[in-house]
Amino acid sequence: MNPVTVSHDLTKKEERIILIAAANSRTERWRAIQSLDELVNLTRTAGGDVIERFIQIRPRFDPATFIGIGKTRELAGICREFRIDLVIFDAELSAAQIRNIEKIIGIRVIDRTMLILDIFAKHARTKEAKLQVELAQLEYRLPRLVGMGVEFSRLGGGIGTRGPGEKKLEVDRRRIKQRISSLKRALKKIEQTKRIQRKGRKSIPRIAVVGYTNAGKSSLVNALTNAGLVTSDHLFSTLDSNTSVLFVPPHHKMLISDTVGFVKNLPHSLIASFHATLAEVLDANILIHIIDATSEDIDSKIETVMDVLEEIHVEATPVVTVFNKIDRLFPEQMERYRLRYPHTFLVSAHDRRGLDEIKEYLKEFFFSTT
Repeated sequence: MNPVTVSHDLTKKEERIILIAAANSRTERWRAIQSLDELVNLTRTAGGDVIERFIQIRPRFDPATFIGIGKTRELAGICREFRIDLVIFDAELSAAQIRNIEKIIGIRVIDRTMLILDIFAKHARTKEAKLQVELAQLEYRLPRLVGMGVEFSRLGGGIGTRGPGEKKLEVDRRRIKQRISSLKRALKKIEQTKRIQRKGRKSIPRIAVVGYTNAGKSSLVNALTNAGLVTSDHLFSTLDSNTSVLFVPPHHKMLISDTVGFVKNLPHSLIASFHATLAEVLDANILIHIIDATSEDIDSKIETVMDVLEEIHVEATPVVTVFNKIDRLFPEQMERYRLRYPHTFLVSAHDRRGLDEIKEYLKEFFFSTT
């Protein structure tokens, strides 16, 4: 395995974690490195201390252990040497693969999807968000019940164990299916209530802000409306949609909704579970797609967001593209953005640059009589 250097503080008391990625060729290695960078941020958001990360290059992934028996044994030695508590794979593993790897290395193993679900469980605050996360976790784990190893008998907790709880995850398939049905009914009631509320404001133009996680959606809504939404540098700090009133001079009123952020390889079960939250996107007259202008892999993040929008069937809704955080760019970088991405807005939610142009565009979009 090829190590990728990452700084860490060995005095921290969080779970000590190694991240593993695999690429099927050396030319694909750079994508694995970018993905590992994101996995580092996800892990830190979950409260873990990343001690090291590795990339394994192999033409075919091993069906038993993903990275191969030899490399898994090598990983076991590294885990003992550095007193690792948890290994996270930047891929979706089968139950058998997790069991086989844990048997060799002797510590817990989770995959990227389990980590994302865990972060959602950590950040769920409202009843709706908690129901949505529990549903997604149960639907992800249900087909993996057969043959699950030590990860279903943990008593000590830790990253990857938040959410429904061990007792719920150890019951048989029938009871889990009953719980899933109950969660779906509860979420359907919430969605029906929200639908009635939205009908009451049908005459008011509706805007939904979408984008990759941590692109600045809540910050943009705050800057446009003074809504006072909580903002954070942590990924997925917003799990519930928040709707605010946007006033545009002289007397125009619109509704603008902040929504849950997207991420690469977002679990399909999570998208389905958050249907009630994403309904704000489904009902919007226009979408503001906000992008972090300082990101190194902008095109792939744009593609990820557009793929999710297509998956929830809103690809026909008009989209206005906004690059945020231009306060961190040099003038020549901004000029390159203007040339490469025409018909977009360059703004800073932090120092409120470019916001008047967005408001003027929205006013023209909704209220122009020409």
